[in-house]
Amino acid sequence: MFRLLGVKDIVALSFTDLKDLGKINLDEIILNKVREKYEDKFIEKIGYIVSVFNVKALDYGILMPRSNNVYTEVSFEMLIWYAKDREVVEAEVADIKEFGAFLTIGPIEGLVHISQVCDDIVSYDKKGLRLIGKKTKRVLEKHAIVRARIISVSYSPGSSSFKLAFTMRQPFLGKPEWINEDIKKVKVK
Repeated sequence: MFRLLGVKDIVALSFTDLKDLGKINLDEIILNKVREKYEDKFIEKIGYIVSVFNVKALDYGILMPRSNNVYTEVSFEMLIWYAKDREVVEAEVADIKEFGAFLTIGPIEGLVHISQVCDDIVSYDKKGLRLIGKKTKRVLEKHAIVRARIISVSYSPGSSSFKLAFTMRQPFLGKPEWINEDIKKVKVK
């Protein structure tokens, strides 16, 4: 689920950051600092920060004793993706291993275990770098676009990363052709 979040924070600008002030405007310097601090990070109870934008300095900078920084209060918006259990997503197969497939949703990666690829006995084809269903003959290979359900979101407290686990074993999940096969089965009944 995507959300838009308004945030206020204090940004510390060093004199090194401000050396290019004539070439780059102050808003751009502040935007780069805020992006460096927040983008592509996971924050517990907030989510994965996809993008930061609409950054505005709220006041003049303040110099603090014994500090080489200028501190300024800023407001900005963050586009956040919060992975929820049971959410259905579209992803790309980034890699195939003997234990399953790694799926990516933009910069976010997760695993669909070999037992969760489809409702079949799945084997790893080392030569072709793909997973194949024994009865269904469904093939999963690198770069395929798939629909998957998130079954687990885990993170380490204090870390800015998280792990996702997926399933494609349920009807109407997997590659588009698998979904079409499932739809045809429902229509026939």
